[in-house]
Amino acid sequence: MEKPQVSRRINKILSAVFATAAFVLLLPLVSEAVLHIDTSYSGRFRSHPGFAKILADLPFVYQESFQRIEKSLGIPAREQMYVVVMFSDHLTYKGFRLRGKRQSVRTANRTTVHYIHLDLDFLINGQATLLEEMTHEMTHAVMADAMGLKEYDALPMWIKEGTAVHAADQGLARIKALTRRGFDINAIGGEDENIDGNPISLEKYVENYLKIRFLLKSFGSSALHRFVKRLMKSGDIGQELSVCFNGLTEEVMNQYAADFIKNTLLDNVRPVASEENLQRGIRFFDEGEFLSARLALTDALYGGLSDNEFQKAAYLLAECYIQERNPQGALQLLKQFRPDPRNVPVDRYEFLSAYSEYAMGLVTKAYFGFKKAFETSSNQAVQEGALYYIIRILTELGNRPEADRVYAMLRQQFPKSSYLNLAGRILAVAP
Repeated sequence: MEKPQVSRRINKILSAVFATAAFVLLLPLVSEAVLHIDTSYSGRFRSHPGFAKILADLPFVYQESFQRIEKSLGIPAREQMYVVVMFSDHLTYKGFRLRGKRQSVRTANRTTVHYIHLDLDFLINGQATLLEEMTHEMTHAVMADAMGLKEYDALPMWIKEGTAVHAADQGLARIKALTRRGFDINAIGGEDENIDGNPISLEKYVENYLKIRFLLKSFGSSALHRFVKRLMKSGDIGQELSVCFNGLTEEVMNQYAADFIKNTLLDNVRPVASEENLQRGIRFFDEGEFLSARLALTDALYGGLSDNEFQKAAYLLAECYIQERNPQGALQLLKQFRPDPRNVPVDRYEFLSAYSEYAMGLVTKAYFGFKKAFETSSNQAVQEGALYYIIRILTELGNRPEADRVYAMLRQQFPKSSYLNLAGRILAVAP
């Protein structure tokens, strides 16, 4: 019998996988009118397969960034935004190297256009993911679009950059980068840093993020969401801090946050055992912070776990890779062990392996994997998902009669399944 906490965690994995698949199918209905990709790029990555993948993933990642912003900050998607994504080999601003940048302008016809510049060198060489960079810059764009450009620019950096780093789940990565480079703990804190619009230092990115994290941990996500939404309407930081956080002032917040920041940095400097990194990774995963989970689980995985713990870490890490659109990394991990039912439910392991194969274009292997998952599972979520992907694969292979038969099976066995509409749409446009 599965342990309850393991079962709940794996169900979260399946929910995330299914939701992503469903969302991708619905995506073009929303994004085509507002997302524009600059095709004039002619740099050194023009013919690189990584650039082709970025172009293919970008519409989906664009919409996923809205989901992440709403989940982390409570800001709903703004469908009438105009966003232009541009690429560079070596992105700089006033002499500073950047991974991404957002520039917003107001046109003559009073339309706000947000230009998002992305550095391909960072993305293609694996130093950053497309989802985190898009979410970071889209957080700036969404808030500026809602507030007005001048009102947003007037906000302090701890709000602008803190919310962007938090929404993009870049906090742990920035903290790790800072601890690797080294820092003076006594120099942490002080005045806001934004001289003449120049990019801020790594220390300030971390401080800004940890101020938002302090509010989140002290008062909860509902209070933080309320603060952000009210602030976008009023622009009055003092008023909204007081209303949303029990009379809190910015001065008092800075005092308490300073201790939180220093303690967090010192905690991340100390050596961490593999078992603790595993628990950190599980906590981040449960909170939907998949980039942070990946970093913690990676540290745990290669630090001397027991066989049981290795399986748990590898399985969760594989899902983190899938969230980052890296099915190759997921499948490579899943192949490193044979699942023990006491640690990883075998049917769910088969499903995730098949999903990774399907995302990589290994359609035949994926078909048999989904078939095995369906036949060996007693879990409704696994069975529904497996039938849905089998229908997709059969349709892609041109086997319409068999796809219709499996669709009828899905409808008969799971008449209330949310996948009936999705599968129906696929069949409706299939020859």
